[in-house]
Amino acid sequence: MAEQSLQEKQFDLLHGELVRMADSLEALQARLSVLENLPTAIHELSRLTGALESLAYAALGREGPTLRRRA
Repeated sequence: MAEQSLQEKQFDLLHGELVRMADSLEALQARLSVLENLPTAIHELSRLTGALESLAYAALGREGPTLRRRA
C-alpha cells in the first residue's frame, strides 16, 4: 500500500512537471510565431516609410523647403 502511494506521488510530480514543460513550450511557440511574422511587418513598414517620404517631397513642390537661419 505504501509503495503504491509512493508511486502515485512520483506520478503526480512527474505529471506536474510535464504540464509545466508543455506550458513553456506553448509560450515559446507563441513567441516564435510572432517572430516569424516580423520580417513581413518590417518590409511593409519600410515600404510605408518610402511612400511617406515621396509624399513629403511631392508636397514641397519644385522650390523645396525654406529654411530660416538663426541669428
